[in-house]
Amino acid sequence: MTDVQFGKEVYEYSLQLEQQGKDANQIAKVLCDRDSEGCNYGIGIVLNAGGKPMDTSSTMLEYTSSELGISKAGDYMNSNAIIEEVKIAVLKWQRIPEEYWRHFKLALPSDAGTGAVKSGIEIALMLESRIGALGIEELGWPAYKAIAKIARVQWKEFAEDCVISGKDILPVYQAGPMNTTGLVRGKDVINARAKSAADSNSYVVLDRAYSGFEFAGLLTHHSYSDIMRMSYELQIQPFIEKEVNFCIAISPTKSFITFALRPCGLLLIFSPDKSREKDVTNVINSTIRARGSAFEHLATRALAKAISKDLPRLEAEHQTALERVAEAEAMWRKLVEGSPIEYLYSENFAGLFRNPKSHEEAAIHIYNEHIYPVFSQQRCRQNITGIPDDEELAKKHVRAFSEQCY
Repeated sequence: MTDVQFGKEVYEYSLQLEQQGKDANQIAKVLCDRDSEGCNYGIGIVLNAGGKPMDTSSTMLEYTSSELGISKAGDYMNSNAIIEEVKIAVLKWQRIPEEYWRHFKLALPSDAGTGAVKSGIEIALMLESRIGALGIEELGWPAYKAIAKIARVQWKEFAEDCVISGKDILPVYQAGPMNTTGLVRGKDVINARAKSAADSNSYVVLDRAYSGFEFAGLLTHHSYSDIMRMSYELQIQPFIEKEVNFCIAISPTKSFITFALRPCGLLLIFSPDKSREKDVTNVINSTIRARGSAFEHLATRALAKAISKDLPRLEAEHQTALERVAEAEAMWRKLVEGSPIEYLYSENFAGLFRNPKSHEEAAIHIYNEHIYPVFSQQRCRQNITGIPDDEELAKKHVRAFSEQCY
């Protein structure tokens, strides 16, 4: 019988941390940080083949350093003067056809993707007074519930592959691999969501934390531009073609590897009804002003300049992140063959995370191998880029997960 004393001790400490009010993500990090042999599968960043964070975007470091240099004057600064150029660059990056550009406005909310989602929801609440609840996908990003609470609205969870509807509900969809599970919605589901929103004249928030990640595995025989175009066609095009009023909350963090810098989010607001343009503009300006984002952090100003002046460099760094995810997926796919978690590496799943169900004492056995994923609600969420390039060690890790998860 395997000695799991170490795993039991770690598990007991995890329960203490839970009683202290720490959430599942925080617990995973604390446990790993105190173990010199710890392998971190719980952290929400892109890791290299050695299990360490990938290097921060050299482009953003360069622009942030430059922005720091011009911040000598004690004055407020923002990107208002170049906002149209930034908008065009973001639309180009997202591969949105030029014929639709005139219908988009751009805001730069602080706090990266989280700030973009929160601002998108706030804008929708101001534009649509009937909204009383957020409609969210089952196993979606946990922060949606916290955002609903702060906004003083209810939230309602809808089942997998759902079409969120209801006269007072704001649909919030993840426009990419599911943040917690890696599940990629099919085109039929997304088309049905767009049709429902158009038929009911519903505002929609698209959370795009992982632009292009659902097609990372195709990079071996498709170009980066192909990947981004396919992602646009799957996730965004149906809503544009149905003339839905929606916003896209885009995180640059995972794409450009800017975790340490934490620049703004990129919020694109699509409003095909020109008669409402003034109202939309006023609401955007009020929301950004209220968030304090009208006066920008230097990393936000740096991102605005980098994306408008050096988009090809940022796209090259985005491709590097996608390549790492694809490399990790390939390693997992090879090693999980024939196991209970093989299905997680089918064409229906992609991106940074997988989140299988776990057996009753899975945490003890997995912790015993010095492996630290996120355990929550009888599930074991793992960041797939935590897998090492040492194949023997990788086999050991995968075996621990496949024996305890399904």
